[in-house]
Amino acid sequence: MRSEEDLVQTLRTAAAQAGPANLADGVAGRRRARRTRRRLGAALAAAAVVIVAGGTTAVLREPPPVASPVPGAIEPVASVWPRALFQVPTVDADGWRTTPVTAVSATELLMYAMPGEGKAERLEVYDAATGRTRVLGDVPYPEKDYYPQSLDVGEKYIAWHAEKGANGDRADFWIMPREGGPARRVGEVAADVDRTGIAGDHLVWSLEKGGGVYRMPLTGGTPERLPGSDGLHLSAWPWAHEGETGLNMTKMVNLETGLATTVPIPQGVDMMQCHPQWCAGMRDSRLVVQRVDGSARRTLPGTLVRVGFRWLYGDRFALFLLNMPGRQQPVLYDLSTGTMAAIGPVQSHDTSSRPSSVLFWGDGKQQTVLNLKAIPG
Repeated sequence: MRSEEDLVQTLRTAAAQAGPANLADGVAGRRRARRTRRRLGAALAAAAVVIVAGGTTAVLREPPPVASPVPGAIEPVASVWPRALFQVPTVDADGWRTTPVTAVSATELLMYAMPGEGKAERLEVYDAATGRTRVLGDVPYPEKDYYPQSLDVGEKYIAWHAEKGANGDRADFWIMPREGGPARRVGEVAADVDRTGIAGDHLVWSLEKGGGVYRMPLTGGTPERLPGSDGLHLSAWPWAHEGETGLNMTKMVNLETGLATTVPIPQGVDMMQCHPQWCAGMRDSRLVVQRVDGSARRTLPGTLVRVGFRWLYGDRFALFLLNMPGRQQPVLYDLSTGTMAAIGPVQSHDTSSRPSSVLFWGDGKQQTVLNLKAIPG
């Protein structure tokens, strides 16, 4: 495996590119890089990789109406959501490097902790209310070519899967008590898993190739394919979507109730990504946001551009970039209220199975963390 410095430099170079002129080429490249990126797991999560805008200015064929202009000065996040902003140490009491994975509550953050360069060694919870860190347990690495990733926080357990083997065509499933304790192996499947989650007393996952959502009891057992999940990819249990990230998501399905909503894709829109309630996509260089059923559709000002291939966070937020002459400012957009806040140069992390509820930036002894679970609905 390459050194972390090489990986960071590679990602910086990729992020700095203005985005592919041809969307199909860009998506194909993303697919080729996906396995490598996912295998890096905690090493990438700990790397200080700054997200830079993707997307260039283009001439619109049919300029859509804009609901409202971007304000001349977008308020800083410290003014918009001050109670959701925390300073978090970058090392714990043992001197291990830490990096946020996702929010556990309005004050608690799930963290990866690493003793040095290389693989993650344990999970911790940092409580911003007390300033204290609680060690949950070790992350096992029982064999060579073993890559833990795709963590999900349930009511009682934290779950993840680990790719096994040089080709990553097998997956181990693990759980750890949310309150802490030894990790326990649930089972193994001979499949290319893309997302993992907790559904009551079952572990659930979806397959990268061809989709399909499966489950297995937390006590272990025979995998079972969930009815009505053909071609679906897990989003955040109980929700799954049709279509890959980087392409249009065309359907959102609640696998508990069977409710399925077809996402109306406006003509010319690509890369439509969806939360259970909200979606955001691209038409030429313009961002289009709407509810999953197509209502409340609006086109954002041309000065807001996409960031990379994935921009959804939490349950209703999207990360965009204000792109103006002499100024590039990351902006977090609340899809439900239209509220925007200027934030720092967000560091890349892809360790949370569902869209992460934290964004973080900064270096040194502390980093700034925005906890989306602390923002009122």
